[in-house]
Amino acid sequence: MFSTFLTKNNLNNGVFLPLMKSHMRPQTICFIFCVLINCSYLMGQQAQTQLSAPKKLDSLLQKKIALDRLNAAKRQYTIQVFYGSFEATTAELERFKALFPDMTAQLIFETPNYKIRTGNYSTEREASAELEKVKRRFRSAFVLKP
Repeated sequence: MFSTFLTKNNLNNGVFLPLMKSHMRPQTICFIFCVLINCSYLMGQQAQTQLSAPKKLDSLLQKKIALDRLNAAKRQYTIQVFYGSFEATTAELERFKALFPDMTAQLIFETPNYKIRTGNYSTEREASAELEKVKRRFRSAFVLKP
C-alpha cells in the first residue's frame, strides 16, 4: 500500500524522490518520515511569558473598586422618611430610630431642608416593600429613585 503511494507518478518532484532513487524499502522511508515529524514537535520552542506589573497597579485597582462601590451605592433606591427644619428633623429621626431599631437612618442636609433617609435597595420592589412598613408611621415617606 505504501509503495503505491510513493511512486514516481504521485511524487514527481516531491521530497521522497531522492529516497526512492536510493532503493530504500518503503517501511524505512515511512520510519524516517515519522521520526522527522516527531523531531519537529520535540524540538519546537515553548513560550514562557512572565508579566511584571507596576507596583502602583494594586493601589489603583483598590481605588477603582472603592469608586465602583460608591457609584453602586448611588444607584440604589432609598426611602426619604421626612424633611423639614433641623429641630423637627432631629425629633423625627429619634422617633424613627425608636420605631424601627433594625433600620439605619441618616440625617442629610440639602438646601433648604434637612432630610431623613433610610435603606439602600437594589430594586424598586424591595424599596416599595419597606416603604409600606414605614408609611404606616410616616405618611410623607416616599421612594427615591437613583
